[in-house]
Amino acid sequence: MAKYSFKTISQKHKTFPTDVNMYGIMKCKSQLLEEQENVTLIINRRNSVRPSKSWTWSVLRCRWQKKLVLLLILICMCVLIIYANTHLSVRGNILSAFLSSRLNKLSHTEKQETRDSNVQQTTTSVQPILLKPTHYLLNYSSTQLELGAQFHSSDNNYNIFIIYTRENYHLNLKFDLFAHSLLKHTSAQLHLHVITDKESSSSVMEILQRQIRRFRRTVIYTMYDVKVCSTIIEDIAAKLSPFFSSAPNSYYSDSLFFLSLGLHRIADASLNRAILLDCDIVFRSDVRLLFNEFDHFLPHQLYGLAPELTPVYRHILYRYRVRYPKTSFGNPYYPMNHEMGNQHNHNHEQRHGYPGLNSGVVLLLLNRIRNSKSYLEKLTNSEVQTLVAKYSFKGHLGDQDFFTLLGYEYPNLIYRLDCVWNRQLCTWWKDHGYSDIFDAYFRCEGNIKMYHGNCNTRIPE
Repeated sequence: MAKYSFKTISQKHKTFPTDVNMYGIMKCKSQLLEEQENVTLIINRRNSVRPSKSWTWSVLRCRWQKKLVLLLILICMCVLIIYANTHLSVRGNILSAFLSSRLNKLSHTEKQETRDSNVQQTTTSVQPILLKPTHYLLNYSSTQLELGAQFHSSDNNYNIFIIYTRENYHLNLKFDLFAHSLLKHTSAQLHLHVITDKESSSSVMEILQRQIRRFRRTVIYTMYDVKVCSTIIEDIAAKLSPFFSSAPNSYYSDSLFFLSLGLHRIADASLNRAILLDCDIVFRSDVRLLFNEFDHFLPHQLYGLAPELTPVYRHILYRYRVRYPKTSFGNPYYPMNHEMGNQHNHNHEQRHGYPGLNSGVVLLLLNRIRNSKSYLEKLTNSEVQTLVAKYSFKGHLGDQDFFTLLGYEYPNLIYRLDCVWNRQLCTWWKDHGYSDIFDAYFRCEGNIKMYHGNCNTRIPE
């Protein structure tokens, strides 16, 4: 055996002679193994740290596929930007291009069905409907009795009409405060006549029940369908609305704002005295005192209304007042130069102005209205047109405008109710051009008995 034998170590096709020191050879082997292990560890770490590509992007291995996807994304973004900046009608045309014929057929059939249902509703509404009010007796023990046909309206003299329709949060609060103040200040046997709709009738009963339990009262109330009442006064509203209504579909364009002029048709024939009130009325005294005002009516007076406490009719009558500057129509009730304690005023006759009338509180002698031929003639088209043309009048407050003209042209038909029974609180005109003279109109002397929170004004405590 030779002293020196040759051994080869194969590592990546390299040979190492045996005459090298064995310790050095072993050291090289260990270094090579360690380096190989380090390389594999580094490769494994990089593979573990490197984020995995999404499957959608890994599928697109070719460059042209990736470019195509980017191009499609840019096109979609451009379409969205253009669509967002187009008009609604253009959008509708764009969308209609993508709708299938089947969807068009379905939509056409749905529209046809809705049209047929609307036609059926209109035909049913055209049919004459008789007024059938429902009478109830409600006491504080929560028992509700339907009186039915055996009830006679003439058994009660305190008949109060009120309109409660199109319920909302603010109207609910107003009616609640109205019922609270009414029952708080009187012990009279009241008969409330509520003109309402189906959606609002439940709230009326709920509010009345709550307030009746609170004050331990017994109240008779009658519910009227607002649609039926509107048809009954439809001819009156058609004659007056062109002259005393604002734009169509506005607040004062509804026929109910002429209801006081046709209430003698809606009320039972046995009723003689009635009071029509707004929901924003708050009592500070017994309502029986207001009914006592009927005893002061003169033989020819049909209605009782308080003066308007804003310069609204001074504004409406500006053309007439230019032609007749000395007219009292549109002036405040109290003379503008009236000062308490001024001795010079005793040397001149003080004339009250005529600021117009407010229909928030209306007293009605129903039998007189039904039997007054002169009044019914005033409601004809020719008389209304003559009256409007004489004063160059174009109003927007419904029955209040007609009462204002009627009270100035025919003062014997209207009883002037004191302003303490209709203390209006609206100050809108003070901030719209009449601040210098507003206080002369807004003035009301005496102990206030009823507040009128018109213009959604807060009632003083």
